[in-house]
Order: sequence, then C-alpha cells, then structure tokens
Amino acid sequence: MNDLPLTWITQQLSNIPADTNKRYLWCTDENALNMLPAALHQQQLLVLTNRWDVAEQAKAHGFNTEFNDFDCSAIADNSLDKIFYRVSKEKPVVHHLLNQAWRCLKPGGQLLIAGYKNEGTKTYIEKIAKLLGSAKNIEKNGPVYSSELGKYTEYDAAQLLDDSDYNQQRPIALDSELKLLSKPGLFGWNKVDSGSALLIEQLEEHFDAAKAPASCLDLGCGYGYLTIAAAGLANCSSIQHWTMTDNNAAALAVARQNLLHNQLTGEVIAADAGKGISAKVDLVLCNPPFHQGFSIDGDLTDKFLASAKRLLNPQGTALFVVNQFIPLERKAAPLFTQVKVLIDNGSFKVIQLGL
Repeated sequence: MNDLPLTWITQQLSNIPADTNKRYLWCTDENALNMLPAALHQQQLLVLTNRWDVAEQAKAHGFNTEFNDFDCSAIADNSLDKIFYRVSKEKPVVHHLLNQAWRCLKPGGQLLIAGYKNEGTKTYIEKIAKLLGSAKNIEKNGPVYSSELGKYTEYDAAQLLDDSDYNQQRPIALDSELKLLSKPGLFGWNKVDSGSALLIEQLEEHFDAAKAPASCLDLGCGYGYLTIAAAGLANCSSIQHWTMTDNNAAALAVARQNLLHNQLTGEVIAADAGKGISAKVDLVLCNPPFHQGFSIDGDLTDKFLASAKRLLNPQGTALFVVNQFIPLERKAAPLFTQVKVLIDNGSFKVIQLGL
C-alpha cells in the first residue's frame, strides 16, 4: 500500500540541493519499508532508523545509514539544516524525535513532518510549532497533514514534550516473580501482553519435559517476555542456550539487558523475522506482529512461519500465539506436519507446530 505521508516526505527529500556544507537528517521507521527512493545519494543526508530491515534496504540504496533506537546523542546541538520525519505509531517515539529536532536544528533550520489525520499528526504539528516558535503552516491534502516548520527559539530542556522518559529502561510486571525491563516505544511496553501470557500458560501445561530441549529461539522477541517467562518453567529447565531476535532496535537493547538481568546464557540478534539466522533449535516461541507501521500486514505471519520451519530441529516444537482472526492454521498447514490448536479463548489462540 502506498503511504501518502511518506510519499510527501520523499518528494521533499528529492529537493535537497547538492550542497556539501548542509546537513540533513531523515528519521524513519517501518513505514519506509519497500518505499525508499533510489536516487538520493547525497552524503550530507543521514538516514536514522530503528528498524533493521529498513536499515539494510537503505544501505543497499546507497544511503548513509545508522541503525539504533533513534539515538540522536551524537548529533550536536544546532547542527542540522533540515530534519525529515513521517510520524511514527508510538506517541513516546514521536515526542522523543520532536524534542530532538528542537535541539538539533540550527536557528532557522526546518522540520518537515507529515502523517495521516487519524495518527494525531495535526496535534503533533501544533505542539512542535509552539516549541520552535514557528507558524504552524499546516497543509491538508486529503487524509494527509504536512508542515514545514522553522526553528526560531532556543532549545529549553524544561519545556520538552512528554516522551515518557523515552531513553530510560525500567522494571515492569512488578506484581509477578519475573525480572523484566522494558521501555517506551515498544509494543505493549509497560505491561505483559495477554497473548504472550497465554502462550506461556500452554507451554507450561502441554510441553513435554521428556523432550529435554537444549535450545530455544524467541522469534520477534520484543523486550523478551517469552524467553524470561519460559526460563522459569520446570519443563524448560534443560534449555542451555536462549536466542532472541527482533527487527526493532529498542527491543534488541532491552532484550540484551533482560538476558543479563536474569543471568541466562544466550544471544540477541538483529534480524527481519529471523532472516539470516542459521542455527537450528529445539523450541521456537513466537508472538508475531501483524502490523507493518500503521497497516495490517498478513505477510508478516508467513515470514515468521517460514523462519520457524527453517530453524526448527526435526523433532522440535514451535508454539505461536496470534489474534483469533489470523488464519495461522491454514498458513502453517503446507509447512508443518503437525498443526494443533492448544487453546482458543476468543481473543487469542495458541498453536503447536511440528515438522
């Protein structure tokens, strides 16, 4: 699907002059996947993304690219001429990047921002315009709001938008025995996802400890709940090596800390739905996302299923939890000889897969 706000952003990017004395920043996330322009190779433009697959595509297109959790700390105050930003899904991410735009732009520099009406874009533009001391300059083109905002005020850390302490990892699930860290910007960052909790319940009840798995892959790990919760189960006590993988830079950083925090032996790998991982495992746990940015993307489930089949040992087991409307059984049938629904509670279903 064509993302109209991103189309507007890339049109503005195409107008960047070939002036090596200027510095530009493009902050982008999963919305840019498969929509990166091919003709923008200006070395003065840095693409900053928190998505591994977008970073890999941007590098392949010849962009100067950094992959991290939108960490702008290396960018000096008042140093950028323009920042380009298509608003993100998570409010703390948006507020974090708008705050950084205020800090990093030169006096008179510009923030070019766009998003759909139903994403809160108009409100975001109004908030950052006030901080920058700029006219709102809001343009509406169908469902898209966009604006070019100038910076005319001095950065003041006391007036920043509330980003929920975006950079700060903090304990969650304090009412449980789990030692879990998380942070804003991640899906369901400040709670235990009910679908993932249902998977752990089924793992504890149905997984045969006699199989004595030695390795586990948490596919699309997020902050690592499935790994940390599974590590505390008696029927997973034989697991000696835990692997966690995700496409999101924030998830990877927190997952690493959760491994250390719980003294587990394992590794955290940046990958797109497990792409590039080769080591096979005895157990795969997965709560696959079904959104690509703001849009539902059924192909994501297919990618996670294909990786589970490729990475599962012959006698291994994969457990998936998905929203009730995702036809995972049908999608899995051509790939696995065993497809068994362990539970369907009307909201989520947990499905056991075997080769």
